[in-house]
Amino acid sequence: MDNPKIRAIIIEDEPEALDLLTGLLEATGMATVTASTTDPAEAIDLIVVHEPDMLFLDIRMPGMSGFDILNELNSLGTVNPHVVFTTAHDEYAIKAFDYAAFDYLLKPIDPDRLKATLIRYNSGNGRKPETDRHKPLFNNERILIFRGVTGVTFIDTDDVVFITADGNYSSFHFSSGRMETVTALIGNVEMHLGKQFFRTGRSCIINTAYLSRIDMKQMTCVFIRGEKEYRCEISRDKVKSLMDYMKNGVSEN
Repeated sequence: MDNPKIRAIIIEDEPEALDLLTGLLEATGMATVTASTTDPAEAIDLIVVHEPDMLFLDIRMPGMSGFDILNELNSLGTVNPHVVFTTAHDEYAIKAFDYAAFDYLLKPIDPDRLKATLIRYNSGNGRKPETDRHKPLFNNERILIFRGVTGVTFIDTDDVVFITADGNYSSFHFSSGRMETVTALIGNVEMHLGKQFFRTGRSCIINTAYLSRIDMKQMTCVFIRGEKEYRCEISRDKVKSLMDYMKNGVSEN
């Protein structure tokens, strides 16, 4: 069974670039452009009205950047398209991934590269149930992408036991014993995590799926994975909330 055409919106301040991308998308036979504009101020209304599957969004635009548009859209929390950034400037790649971008295309856009993006969407890495399209942007993902100390770091949250803060950095501690440090405040990391994660204090977030017990004497959460034991501190005022969460799945932190 053929996939239905991907409904796309293009926000691009240069008319020539907008027309070119429209033609490239339509030529694939896999997508249809339901709306477009060269005025970023019109973007939010178009996205909310048309509820696209994919949003092709330029980054550098006068008056309002692509990131500004996503921030405003996220505050509304009404629609969640897959975002494909289109730009001639590769220095925005890391920040684009911070915004959970589905893809990042450099101008001039290569037709084969664009088609590969659409194929990936149709393959199951993009299409999602209708109800999911109304969840806020930056929704929790299993794979997180951060700017690491030595480059781009990919985090599989299923393997994360706990996360600790160190100033402007956050360290992910994995079940294998490996640790990865990324350049991100722990509060910003917390925003991207799933419901199984619990903030035990100012400097620690735990994955409750690995929690074995709470050591009240040392005020630590204890995790046992095979023959390995991990510990992470917990604030005394967080203990009851964590116990309630473990019992009822409701967090008050």
